[in-house]
Amino acid sequence: MTISRRDPLLQALDRLDAPVNFFVRDDDAGWADQRLIALLRIMDAAGVPIDLAAIPTAVTPVLGEQLAARRSAGQVIGIHQHGYAHGNHETTGRKCEFGAARDAAQRGSDLRLGRERLQELFGDALDPIFTPPWNRVSADTPPLLAALGYAALSRDVTALPQQALPEVAVHTDWSKQWRLAGESRSDPAAQIACHVAAHVKAGASVGLMLHHETMSDLELQTLFDLLALWRQHPNARWLLMNRILIHEALTT
Repeated sequence: MTISRRDPLLQALDRLDAPVNFFVRDDDAGWADQRLIALLRIMDAAGVPIDLAAIPTAVTPVLGEQLAARRSAGQVIGIHQHGYAHGNHETTGRKCEFGAARDAAQRGSDLRLGRERLQELFGDALDPIFTPPWNRVSADTPPLLAALGYAALSRDVTALPQQALPEVAVHTDWSKQWRLAGESRSDPAAQIACHVAAHVKAGASVGLMLHHETMSDLELQTLFDLLALWRQHPNARWLLMNRILIHEALTT
């Protein structure tokens, strides 16, 4: 595959007169720890921050210690809550852990327990952000999150709008775009770069979603090559999600 200055994202950034904020969100921390550590090595080498959406019931003290050690060594890692056990509670329709099948009391209990588990492991390093499994929640869950003290929600950009919380949306699903490139026999690096570039506009925030447990070594190398190239552009600012929230609050 070819990665060069003809990269679609670099070309999109060249056309702008103001920077774009980017973030990388990796879901399912707590699963496939060895693949997560491999991803963290790649992100550290590329010099790009990463936010981890951590499953409360899956993260072990050992992983917690590894993440703390990496943060102490200077790697820029954000950590926030990813559901409770990443389990589906819906009996029909699409999978959802915090959907309409359970009442607010049941969902609220899981939210509180999940946050407490992660606070025991990460303390003040835990960001008050919530990423729901499968990027979806019922319409009455954002107000519940707000009432419980969460500061933001992170879902796919195509999710139905809600007014209860600020939203830090992801725009490009790495795994989906990689799969689509394989099906069409196209260059996956170009496919991913084109998809990210389609969401770029001056002053915007653009999120790239990863799932470390399904990423091959080739995907990790491609991720490194792309990020190492993209981060050099003066119109690209790679930030943690909590920094993007602060930036957007100051500019609105």
